[in-house]
Amino acid sequence: MDIKTFLLSSIVIYLLISLPTMLGIGYVIDWMPEATELQKFKGYVMEGLTNNYVIKIVISIIIGAISSFFIQNRNFKLD
Repeated sequence: MDIKTFLLSSIVIYLLISLPTMLGIGYVIDWMPEATELQKFKGYVMEGLTNNYVIKIVISIIIGAISSFFIQNRNFKLD
């Protein structure tokens, strides 16, 4: 298993799984009227990345391992 492929695919999968939460799908954050756009952006991103992080990490590790395995086998067959 190639470690670079595994890490990159795990990170990409984690971000893809977090994307709906970052976009505000599924929950509502009540903002103070004085909140700036940067504060709202940071709130959505941090909430998206940390919401259900254990489940997201497990899923991304499993999919990362599977994708790394298939990419390694495909490259092996081509050689």
